[in-house]
Amino acid sequence: MIRRLERLPDFLLSIAAIGIAITFAHREFSSGPKPVRPTQPRFVRDWVQLLPLGEVIGNPNAPIKVVEFGDFECPFCKAEDSVYRQVTRAGGSNVALFFVHFPLKFHHFAMPAARASECAALQGRFSPFHDLIYALQDSLGLKSWGSYAHDAGVADTVGFERCIGGSQQFSRIEAGIEAAKRFDVHATPTVLVNGWEFPIPPNAEELDSAISSFSSRVHR
Repeated sequence: MIRRLERLPDFLLSIAAIGIAITFAHREFSSGPKPVRPTQPRFVRDWVQLLPLGEVIGNPNAPIKVVEFGDFECPFCKAEDSVYRQVTRAGGSNVALFFVHFPLKFHHFAMPAARASECAALQGRFSPFHDLIYALQDSLGLKSWGSYAHDAGVADTVGFERCIGGSQQFSRIEAGIEAAKRFDVHATPTVLVNGWEFPIPPNAEELDSAISSFSSRVHR
């Protein structure tokens, strides 16, 4: 299945035909010089290695797998999350999001938010916590992590507070940061659909086209 999906999908042929201008708008970059990115979507070899590193929102066995390197403080990640929700609202069971942590160093709340989300994940509440962080992103630094956890339905808030107050390392966060280096990812959000990386975050039309193209191939 993976090998069959590596072939250039129809939506990429149409994108390649018109070309995509190189742009750094609608992304936030890690420190250092901005890299020159491809002008067209590219297939990332060994992309399936990213799947175990991500927190899964949806059915992990869904045929369409969207991998996002994300940062909870990044406003463009919040915008892309809205795009994803809009596109997958109907028929979303065929699509799953694999959220790979990539907290940028210059975002003061990015790493604490990532750690808090992993504490919520220990109680099976990563998805609602993820959603709430983006919904109330403007409240980062004003709203306590415990309040976020309570509103996200974390049952053991005492255990949650103990978790975020501790010094433990979270393997998913560290692995996400290392994967960003290994896969030459420099910006958030970076989005891949079944291994195809968009040079800029896809809008609703582009993401819908990508998902529809893969869906039609899966059901052939």
